[in-house]
Amino acid sequence: MTFNYIMPIDAKDVSLEMVGGKGKSLARMASAGMPVPEGFYLTTAAYKDFVEKNDLQKTIINLAKPEIIGRTLSFESAAKRIQELIKEAEMLNEIENQVRQAYGLLDGQDPPVAVRSSANAEDLPDLSFAGQQDTYLNVRGDEALIKAIRDCWASLWTPRAISYRHQMGIEQDVVAMAVVVQIMVPSDVSGILFTANPVNGERSEFIINSSFGLGEAVVGGQVTPDTYVVDRKTKNVKERIIGPKAQKIVYRGNQGTELQDVSEKERNKSSLSEELLKELSSTALEVENLFNGVPQDIEWAISDEKLWMLQSRPITNLPPQPIEVIWEPTPPARILARRQIVENIPDPCSPLFDELYLTEGLESPAKGQKRKSFFVGAGPMFVTVNGYAYQRFDFPQVVDIQNEIDKAETEEEKEKVISRIWQQWDDLYAKMRDKSDSAMEQHDLELFLSELSSEDLKAFNEWAKETDFKDLAHDVTMPNSRNPTYTAFNKTQTNENQIKGWKEKAMPDLLATVEEWQKFDYKTALDEELLRGIIELATAGGRYWSSNASHTFGVAKSTDDQLQAFLRETLPDHNFISGHFLSGFKSKTLEANEDMYKIAKLIQADNELFELMVTTPPKQMMNALQNHPNSGPVVKAIEEYLEIYGHLGYSLDFVEPLPIEDPSGLLISLKTMITAKDYNPNKHQIDAAGKREQAMQKIEPLLDGLQYWQFRYRHWFTHRFYFIREEVMFYLTSGWPTLRLLARELGMRLVDIGSINIPDDVFYLDTEELTRAINARKENSAIKEYKQLTAERRELREARKRLHPPGTIPEIASNNPGVAFKETQVKNDPNSDILKGIPVSPGTVTSPASLIKSPAEFEKMQPDSILVCPMTNPAWTPLFAHATGLVTDMGGILGHGSIVAREYGIPAVVGTGTSTQRTKHGQTIKVDGDAGTVELILDE
Repeated sequence: MTFNYIMPIDAKDVSLEMVGGKGKSLARMASAGMPVPEGFYLTTAAYKDFVEKNDLQKTIINLAKPEIIGRTLSFESAAKRIQELIKEAEMLNEIENQVRQAYGLLDGQDPPVAVRSSANAEDLPDLSFAGQQDTYLNVRGDEALIKAIRDCWASLWTPRAISYRHQMGIEQDVVAMAVVVQIMVPSDVSGILFTANPVNGERSEFIINSSFGLGEAVVGGQVTPDTYVVDRKTKNVKERIIGPKAQKIVYRGNQGTELQDVSEKERNKSSLSEELLKELSSTALEVENLFNGVPQDIEWAISDEKLWMLQSRPITNLPPQPIEVIWEPTPPARILARRQIVENIPDPCSPLFDELYLTEGLESPAKGQKRKSFFVGAGPMFVTVNGYAYQRFDFPQVVDIQNEIDKAETEEEKEKVISRIWQQWDDLYAKMRDKSDSAMEQHDLELFLSELSSEDLKAFNEWAKETDFKDLAHDVTMPNSRNPTYTAFNKTQTNENQIKGWKEKAMPDLLATVEEWQKFDYKTALDEELLRGIIELATAGGRYWSSNASHTFGVAKSTDDQLQAFLRETLPDHNFISGHFLSGFKSKTLEANEDMYKIAKLIQADNELFELMVTTPPKQMMNALQNHPNSGPVVKAIEEYLEIYGHLGYSLDFVEPLPIEDPSGLLISLKTMITAKDYNPNKHQIDAAGKREQAMQKIEPLLDGLQYWQFRYRHWFTHRFYFIREEVMFYLTSGWPTLRLLARELGMRLVDIGSINIPDDVFYLDTEELTRAINARKENSAIKEYKQLTAERRELREARKRLHPPGTIPEIASNNPGVAFKETQVKNDPNSDILKGIPVSPGTVTSPASLIKSPAEFEKMQPDSILVCPMTNPAWTPLFAHATGLVTDMGGILGHGSIVAREYGIPAVVGTGTSTQRTKHGQTIKVDGDAGTVELILDE
């Protein structure tokens, strides 16, 4: 009989399209002589002919679309109907006959077989289809085998499988199913082996999970198996954890399997001997070598001391190889903190950004100026350690303090030094605060009074008549405090002059440079001109920040800090924070969200567009919109939105794509808006404003006399300058769209000549290296070693992303008074379930956590959950529509997340340092935005 649907298990020259991912890897192992159970493949041709002859394809594709239930997607109904079609359709005689014939050729009478699905889209790089299609064990006899094959075909259309393909952008009309049929291995022990540690990426370790019985108990998570960590080179066990192995899967008579309890005595035994562990590890290494050294996820079984390989696939989402690092600055830098502009650079810096922005750009205002360095040892203000950006705190006073702390030999002595220095600083700040500038303070008081209502002004004047203060203006405008925050930006004229410099000099200078290069014809430009544009735009961005914008930003931050300090010192028992009184005001960020909401309403008004947005994967959404006949106004509105806000990226580092290039993040946010029940940003603002009024009503009876008017003044003063934070930050990356255009053009040219692999590799070279590549291109040659160099640097950056940079370097510097009051990451006890942070938006909430570590995970955001993330910037704002609270690793009182949380009226605690490490997605946590704590609740 001719087998046009059947291939032997050790077939050579098989393809993914013929036998699917599982089948292809099995064929490779079997043909190489690996211990693979006997069997055969029913190829995808059988599935395709079955579908074609029963005229099912068109119906299946029409059905394989999500159904909108409420405002969420469901594939349940589609899956049920498709599976019914497949199970009811007539099996082709030719397929059935060939299966019977192939089965009859296996050893034994009606031998028990495993029937496994093998789709042509599974086990591809970066995709994981594990567990999405079905496997049938201990199948005996022709009829049972034919039924199992039909069930495998039907499992191509489970809700989970359809949903995953939809989410990953895999067209439903290209998928097909092969079936693997193999003699069952009556396993005594079975499990999984990873040829690299799937948790931390360590390539020197094998991880083995094993248990008694058939392997599905381990694969399906039905038992807690034994775990062995094995050294790749020596094959010796580095760590051994004996799991309870309470149950095992065994044969159930002549058909199927069942779960059986394991005896107490057997549970405590190691499921694998030293000899079997070494044999298993050695065989696994052979398998990995067979697949060109790609780390493998291997299913195996042992029966009567014989080892069998059942399946092998690449480990999906394997982390980069971990790296060992030391958190030490490069001299002359000594004391560092993750603060200021660094708060906008959550990831390791790309080499080009490190050079052009962090070093050259931020230092550019000081270039050519003859002035004494701020720092002991001179050098730049910003540096990187293991790729992460830090601000230096090597000011003479801070270094002197650190020297004293370092000299202390015991913890008790260190505490005494720190306590004494705090007292000295308190005295110093008190003297600075008490320096009265009568004219400016009188000006500020009069300005404040001029903006009071007539009723409030009358109340103030009546109170003032009753007082006998020698300097009323000073006492009202400058609270009696030793907090250092009152020493800067404490006068309206000072602050307004700072803002004026930003409006009239810093911002126009930056925009002029951006506009100049926007007009530039980069397509016809010389390579050198492209590089010059990249340098000038990056430098202009850095100059904008360090010449003025950082200080203008500091106006808003300092005034907010001053209100916070006043509340904490005046009413220490009431947990008031500045966020109580700054909620519900307009801001640049809220304007962007309102503009996005206008687009959402356009979509909601058209049922077809609504359905398209809800049912289309983000990466395909823009293209789908552009091709829809009704979408003209929506597409135009999105383009206009991106023209205004598309430069607001997810990181300050220009290595990251911007929304104007890849709007999928924006489209996810739009989808979130249109599917959110009763979402309206204006309602959030109204609710937040209502909470602000409630806080005002609560605090006013607690204050009288001078303290009451000090609060009223401080609130007025803070609100007066609150707006400037978002204005300053809005322009921070305004040059990046043009810079990335120039870089991409240069990158494509260097790809064409053979110097780099992809255009974005330009960000992994410095300007000297780029100049060398440009000069080589003039000679029609390439710097070929740059391909490996950029690949290594890219891989290093990815590995560094898994590091957790300390808030200060050295960590003991967090106790230094010169650093502590500026820190944006609180040091927490790793063993405590209570994380401390900075309280920035009031209220208390207990909800599940949505752990979102990057924009790539935006779709994980769940309604009515607490957003837990490294930090936020304007690109994250739409997630707040679903959030009941906010927790971040890094941040301060005037960070983006703080402002938006206040606008939305949700509790927020920032700067916890380790929240993204300590919290699991979906875990219940409690956020107290008044006390500044996050409680990690162990879910039962």
